Amino acid sequence: MVEMYEENVEGIQLIHAVPAGKYHDLLPTVFFYHGFTSSKEIYSYFGYTLAKAGYRVILPDALMHGARAEPDESVLLNNFWRILQTNVTDLALLKETFVARGLADENRLGVGGVSMGGMTAMAALAHFPWVKVAANLMGSGYFASLADHLYPSFGMDTGLTREAFEHQTELLLSLDISDKMALIASKPLLVWHGEQDDVVPFGESARLRQALEAYDDAPNLTFISEPTAKHRVSVYASIRTTEFFAAHL
Repeated sequence: MVEMYEENVEGIQLIHAVPAGKYHDLLPTVFFYHGFTSSKEIYSYFGYTLAKAGYRVILPDALMHGARAEPDESVLLNNFWRILQTNVTDLALLKETFVARGLADENRLGVGGVSMGGMTAMAALAHFPWVKVAANLMGSGYFASLADHLYPSFGMDTGLTREAFEHQTELLLSLDISDKMALIASKPLLVWHGEQDDVVPFGESARLRQALEAYDDAPNLTFISEPTAKHRVSVYASIRTTEFFAAHL
């Protein structure tokens, strides 16, 4: 059985899932992030399945999402990259909070997510040494190049120059994985992507796979593609994600 709670950590609303009766135990912990325009509730089934497998699972709402939603869609679109970067800084706070409470085992911490959440997982893997494993479902870690064609980042629509955008998202852009294959290759990583994805191109994941295989044959990579899947997580992907964490964390 599983227990699920709604909590708030310094303004970050989250769902907190744990195996029944183990709320106060020290547990391996997965931080799991939802996608753009989604919410923690939409992907709470990952909290359920992972908690059922023995993990503490923290599912936060991203900035301008869920309990702190931005009602103006244009504002949301123009802030995609800032929201993604805020996920990274929020994650640092959440990790320190749950470790300090004696709830999250600092030696067994993982990060996962879907779409924008998958990008968060890649940024976290590149940024935080304490991340032991990561799961990226239909996301990307190639932030610098992706920013040129995925959601407005600079130009007339946003009111930002490229220089201003790069200054605003300096942390995130510094975590682009292009030059970080040694780091990415050193830890277990799950990548799942639908080959017919019409939002985040499947080529982003194929590029990562090729780079890791060229670097060291990718022994730590679990790569799963589904030929007919679009930008939506399949039941198969959710099952394999739980199996991945169970095997590596």
